[in-house]
Amino acid sequence: MLARLKKTLRTPGAAKLMLVACALIWGSSMFMMKDATESLPVFWLLMLRFGIAAVLTMTAFWKQVRAHLDRRTVGVGLWLGVLEWGGYAVQTVGLTMTTPGKASFITGSYCVMVPFIAWVLGMGKPHRYDLVAAVMCSGGLALVALDQGLPINPGDLLTVFCALLYALQLVEVSRRGAELDVWALTAWQFVFMTVASGAIALFEPVPAANVWTPELFGSLAYFGVMCSFVCLTMMNYAFTRVPPAEGSLLASLESPAGVFFSVLAGREVLNGRVVSGFVLIFMAVLVSNGWVWLRDKVRAARAAREAE
Repeated sequence: MLARLKKTLRTPGAAKLMLVACALIWGSSMFMMKDATESLPVFWLLMLRFGIAAVLTMTAFWKQVRAHLDRRTVGVGLWLGVLEWGGYAVQTVGLTMTTPGKASFITGSYCVMVPFIAWVLGMGKPHRYDLVAAVMCSGGLALVALDQGLPINPGDLLTVFCALLYALQLVEVSRRGAELDVWALTAWQFVFMTVASGAIALFEPVPAANVWTPELFGSLAYFGVMCSFVCLTMMNYAFTRVPPAEGSLLASLESPAGVFFSVLAGREVLNGRVVSGFVLIFMAVLVSNGWVWLRDKVRAARAAREAE
């Protein structure tokens, strides 16, 4: 039975379900992160979050880390940490200046960026539908980010940069994870993220004793265990089983999930302009990635007719 479970987990279908689960968990954490930044300085928060994940990852995958203790694996793992940490850092800073729902949807635009980055890195030319999606996404971002005309909210701009870093990280995981041990890569990724956050946290004020409430400890546990250790490990593994564009579409479901949980928690109220921007971004996601599914369906139907 255990062997059958392991075989099932290696299938693309299981990988897709993992990405959907990650999206829901990340979406649920967006407004919680917003609240946590009001109690802890940004990089203290990230240091603790990633420190929990680093300890868990090193403990769970120590055999793989020790077996692949070579310069290439460590180097690629640290590089993935640079990209992922940069994304989290600018996203968390951006959250102090924008709303959780807007941050969720702008972050989700990384799935439109992925095909172009994959092309630059030699993983295939983007389709014309990707170009259409990029234009749609730009219009959606403008509607979401322009609160009351120019200038654009600095938090929104930071979140766009966060999306770019996430897109780079996803493509790199897809490129490198299939040839190197993905568990060892993830462990080194968390090590870098913890050290980098800690280095900057040295220049932030030390949190006062009264901020360490049971609610904050609960949030930190959720961020470190579920949102970081579980989700990033599953995501890195899943991207070794599915193409980058398809995987990024599923992971981008974090965006509508983030809005849903933020509105459900009463953290924000949507208006027509922002909703229109969200719809455009989400449609861009579907256009950018859905054409592959439609093409395969058309080819399968054509093959079935010719076989008759």
